[in-house]
Amino acid sequence: MRRVGPAPWLTAFILAAGAAFVVVRLLTPGDGTQVPPRTWAWTGEGVLVEAAPDTALRDHDLVTSIDGGPLGDGGGWHAPALQPGDRLVYQVVRDGQAQVVTVTLRPVAVVDRLLQAWGTILFVVLLFGVVAYLYVRRPGPATGGLLVLGGGLLASDLTLEIGVSALDARGDLALWLYVVNTQVVYVVGWAGLVAFAVLFPRPWAPLTRHRWLLWVICAGPVALVVALALAALGGVGLTRWVGRVIAGETSVSVTMLGLGIVIAVVRYRTATDPIGRQQLRWLAGGAAVSGTLAVLVWFLPQLVFGDAPLPDQWLGFSGLPLLAGLTVAVLRYRLFDIDRIISRTLAYGLLTLLLAGGYAAVALGLGRLLGRNSSLAVAAATLAAAAAFQPLRRQVQALVDRRFNRRHVDTTRTVEAFSARLREQTDLDTLSAELLTVTEQTMQPTQVSLWLR
Repeated sequence: MRRVGPAPWLTAFILAAGAAFVVVRLLTPGDGTQVPPRTWAWTGEGVLVEAAPDTALRDHDLVTSIDGGPLGDGGGWHAPALQPGDRLVYQVVRDGQAQVVTVTLRPVAVVDRLLQAWGTILFVVLLFGVVAYLYVRRPGPATGGLLVLGGGLLASDLTLEIGVSALDARGDLALWLYVVNTQVVYVVGWAGLVAFAVLFPRPWAPLTRHRWLLWVICAGPVALVVALALAALGGVGLTRWVGRVIAGETSVSVTMLGLGIVIAVVRYRTATDPIGRQQLRWLAGGAAVSGTLAVLVWFLPQLVFGDAPLPDQWLGFSGLPLLAGLTVAVLRYRLFDIDRIISRTLAYGLLTLLLAGGYAAVALGLGRLLGRNSSLAVAAATLAAAAAFQPLRRQVQALVDRRFNRRHVDTTRTVEAFSARLREQTDLDTLSAELLTVTEQTMQPTQVSLWLR
């Protein structure tokens, strides 16, 4: 019987924590608000909320007290049970003025909240399905790290999208499960990503000499978040404590993501196994295509034009190339060379960023001189971008090829140099020797020979 590693058990615990939050959220009432998962929303005075249109509360209300119980410093940590239909008196600060609002509790619209973020939910569900399939097909520590990543992102994202209300800030069970899933479980997922980076496609060399490093890499971030949460307890109320925990978790998560990327780059640059390098290229290619789609279709249009061509709910589809590259890399299915795809993706992504930046600079600069709504400024910016397209494309493509597709550049230069010598050289023996040398450098065959009639 094959021994089951710790990854499936840890993933089962993660999914159980996420399911527990969903069940508790369905069984406990809400007040029609949602507290954003941001540090600024959890203050020492109370919580800043986003409210549904049909509630007595409003967006950006600062809820400071519920039925006489303060939410800020000195309040919270426990809450009595309530039922839908109960009426509570809220103390809020709205537009700088203190007000009293009566709120009727009601069931939380869990399904509606999930449907509003269906694109993100679909992506994390697909991600978990893919990594679970990969673990079944290629069980091991590396795919185990992927399994933990998929489970962590699924449980934390479900919890994040459903959210908690101002009512839960009193210390309801839903709040504690929310903190566990969005802070601890989320960091555990990113630790799984780092574990995958140091174990795939082969264990990183330092791990073979110091096995304790893997435990430090995986357990260290989680222990750090817990330590920060305990350190933040000193003399503060529940709402401010949650804000401090969110701040600490955000720092740790960003560090883990950056560490995973750095380790992956270092491993690719130091890898000597041809198959391993191809597997890492597929990962890099999928990530590059996904990142470029997200930037060009959503983030960049939103920044330049104030609106994206596709709804934000569709953002999750930009991650599908990453899932495809991950599947091919792990299963080693048709690992043909994708250097050209990677270089073209990076080149056109960088080209778009440069052209969009230049267009915005010209349009804004001329807009100040000719007027904000001047059609001449828009036309001039468009013509400038069109004129710069081809020269800039050639420069960017050459830069990307020299940096990320070096083998193709070296091969092209070698063939061009041989073609130039071929026109000048007349000695057959010299040409034969040079032809064999060029073939070895460009094609890298196991053996080569030349036969002349």
